Amino acid sequence: MNRLVITLLLALAPMLSTSQAFDKYENMKEVDAMVMTSKMFKMLAKVDLSENDPEAREYMKLIENLDRIQIYKSSDSKVRSQMAADVKSYLQKGSLDELMRVNEDGKNIKFYSVPGKNDNYVKELFMFLDGETDGEPISVILSITGEIDLSQLSKLTADLKVPGAEELKKANKKS
Repeated sequence: MNRLVITLLLALAPMLSTSQAFDKYENMKEVDAMVMTSKMFKMLAKVDLSENDPEAREYMKLIENLDRIQIYKSSDSKVRSQMAADVKSYLQKGSLDELMRVNEDGKNIKFYSVPGKNDNYVKELFMFLDGETDGEPISVILSITGEIDLSQLSKLTADLKVPGAEELKKANKKS
């Protein structure tokens, strides 16, 4: 019985640490935070859509399979340093594969993922942006978990107005 409990806890530990790795930033006044959970996605998926709008239906299909979106953004130098350290630690612990790196217009952007059920899906998309936007220092952490269809993802990140969304869109066109 004890072995079963320990095995179960070890199996669940990566999932729990994923969602909790950056939760501390939610209540910091120096951080702009947005967290959406699966309950919100399921509620949005119930919105009645016109049968004549296939793009809207595909979009709803994408979001109903998401578990969580976390976005944390800060310009505070101490918080930015802590974010960079936490991201480094998170990447060392996890099973994320590097997708791409972009160094452009004063921004260093790195994308990582956890493989999904096939090459078109990932279980987690993780992005860390560090640099400047409009002349201001900024760091952004983005984590999207669930059953993520990569072909639809750039639309979602663009709609959320996430810094780095344009680079993700460019990467999607290349693949």
